[in-house]
Amino acid sequence: MALMVTLGVMLLRLPVGWGIQQLLPNPQGDPALYYATLILQEMLLWGLPALLMLPFRSRRLVVQRKWLGVSAAAVFIGAMTQMAMMAVTPLWVDVTGAAQGEIMLPRNEIQWVLAVLALVVVPALVEEAFFRGGLLTGLCDTMGALPALLLSTLVFALMHGSLAGFPAHLAISLLCGLGMLTRGRLRVPVVMHMCYNGAALLLRNTPASWMPALPLGVILTAAAMWMCAQILWRGRYRQLKAADTAMLCVIVLGAAAMYIPELI
Repeated sequence: MALMVTLGVMLLRLPVGWGIQQLLPNPQGDPALYYATLILQEMLLWGLPALLMLPFRSRRLVVQRKWLGVSAAAVFIGAMTQMAMMAVTPLWVDVTGAAQGEIMLPRNEIQWVLAVLALVVVPALVEEAFFRGGLLTGLCDTMGALPALLLSTLVFALMHGSLAGFPAHLAISLLCGLGMLTRGRLRVPVVMHMCYNGAALLLRNTPASWMPALPLGVILTAAAMWMCAQILWRGRYRQLKAADTAMLCVIVLGAAAMYIPELI
């Protein structure tokens, strides 16, 4: 089910975006309309399909009951990941020549509320419900936890369709996936993702040279290695069925094909 829904989302991603652009007026001159459009796209692309992959829990995941300390760690890791990638992304852009998208900034208090919803809260909720609650947990029931983590991480980064943001999407996807596997609760990656997005909005004008990428990278690598060690025992790789393998290949190749126009 998880792979079928993901394949459907990949095939409908561009038509849905085109349809929204046709139905709504050009939002570029109006921040409020711009944020409303982003919210609508997130709900249609990720939120509604995620409902088809309930109950957001794998039979192979062990649910950890502790919450306060885990939440604090998720807040820290999410914010630190954003800071580290703000230092890494300019280097990646220089090497690849990728174009960075511009985000329209709010102009008043109401627009700030819409901006937080569109750029921080809604993406964290619906994307984590889809990718971690649906795809990752669905793959965990089909294969081992580690292959499921790596594949869902790659699909998340590819389906965002941003070459400039590809390393950052890989990093936050990997950490959110590790959080889901080690804690067994969707709220952990949601908090992490929300703090990652929030840090991007708050630090949008901060020079990349101010971001201590090396120390943060060491901290994040250590955290990722510690969480990987916890999930390595959770099940060995099991061979996928031929139909599932074919769907997974189509998903990865189809999502990667979106980058071709930017690379040529």
